Amino acid sequence: MKKKFLAMALGIAVVLSCTACGGGSSDAAAPASGETNAASSEAGSDSAAGGSTTVTVAIGAGFSTLDPGYVYEKYPPLVINACYENLFKFYSNDGAAEPCLADSYEFSDDNKTLTVKLKENVTFASGNKMTSADVAFSINRCKNLQGNPSFICDTIDSIETPDDYTVVFHLTQPDSAILSKLTYSSLAVLDSAVVKEHGGTDAADASSTDTAQAYLDTASAGSGMYIMTSYTPDSEIVLEKNPNYWGESTNVDKYVIKIQPDANTQMMTLSSGDLDIAMNMTDDTMSELTGDNVAKINTATKTVGFLLMNMNEEYGGPVSNPKVQQAIRKALDYTGIQTIVGEGAETPYSIIQDGFMGAKGQRPADYTNIDEAKQLLADAGYPDGFDIDMPVCDLDMEGVLLTDLAQKVKDDLSQIGINVNIVSQPWAAGFGDDYRDGKIGFTVMYWSTDYNDPNVQLEFLPGQSVGLRAGWTTDMDPDLAQLYADALNATDNDARTVV
Repeated sequence: MKKKFLAMALGIAVVLSCTACGGGSSDAAAPASGETNAASSEAGSDSAAGGSTTVTVAIGAGFSTLDPGYVYEKYPPLVINACYENLFKFYSNDGAAEPCLADSYEFSDDNKTLTVKLKENVTFASGNKMTSADVAFSINRCKNLQGNPSFICDTIDSIETPDDYTVVFHLTQPDSAILSKLTYSSLAVLDSAVVKEHGGTDAADASSTDTAQAYLDTASAGSGMYIMTSYTPDSEIVLEKNPNYWGESTNVDKYVIKIQPDANTQMMTLSSGDLDIAMNMTDDTMSELTGDNVAKINTATKTVGFLLMNMNEEYGGPVSNPKVQQAIRKALDYTGIQTIVGEGAETPYSIIQDGFMGAKGQRPADYTNIDEAKQLLADAGYPDGFDIDMPVCDLDMEGVLLTDLAQKVKDDLSQIGINVNIVSQPWAAGFGDDYRDGKIGFTVMYWSTDYNDPNVQLEFLPGQSVGLRAGWTTDMDPDLAQLYADALNATDNDARTVV
């Protein structure tokens, strides 16, 4: 049998074929690209002979738990989405959340109450039927564990379960992203009977009394297509087909997930035939893969890099001047920046980039205009430019060092007389605190999505978390601040896109 291998660079936006919700459309079983299913059907032991089909996958490291109530890092959702299901799910990478375990939903007139009707034919791997009590338990547990992902529940005030198949969410305020939040891995629906049996609780003191993490790190308690049969930290995760799955299953019987943080190791293991899918290849390692039996997918993630210019003159100095900011935007070589970031990088037209509902596409490559930038700088009172420090931390953006991006900015701005002095600082030695407190005047940074909804990007607006880090307060642009409020209140997708 000829095996087909799959290499993926920055695999956040691409998921394995085992992540379908059984109640969804037939297309739900496929990932963003059909290549994964091709790999699944051709790779693995005995598949040609009709025997058990096993697919071996390599992912990166950097996580310590597979308990849905705690997972927050990049790779655990791959496992959670295979073993558990949510009320809602994204069936396309740039669409809106649609019902999964939910059958239908309705908002109240004031958008502060969400009523969800559940599918009635869902069973967990244990054979237990899913009811509204399981939904309430799972979401309240995540909230009360007070782990990293608990913030996703911040607008959920309380949950009612008037009958076995109705869940009523009472919100603290209108939240147009609530359906998207309910797709989040940490809000997957758990078999409450099994989790309670192993020490789980959704009580207000769950952060100190819940003891189910040890169990959920080695086994799963969901309604998904697969069950986790073993997890060796920093080594391997094994998923096997759920014999009690209530929906339509795939042709893959087992996934063996190897934890291999080094892209070169993944490249060599894939080339040797010991891997079927490699999930976090880099451009360099992808280029070393050759042969007709390797399919390559290099997709953009939803991580965005940005240049912060603090509006507070105490910290920003000259870059707090709006005309200076415009000059800098015109001076940057966006095509060159894309080259540094790698294949698939793009410059979004606004803070809502491609991949999100409401995106307005990409900024034209000819946006750079040095003459216009020099004139704007002169209009701002700096005809000869100025000197400025740029503190830069030691983090990287999807493998791209922020110091490399800072050097590019320095080179670009030198063309209009701005002399940038790069000052490297460790994130953990005070830079991180100063950044969050809005005390960094000029730097390069990145923003990753906490949940898959355009509202995440609205944090760049005045008065919101990223806006405040740049000294941009609500009173500086009340019209934009009002648009933020309007966006939170709009639950209809067409209305949200217009806002």
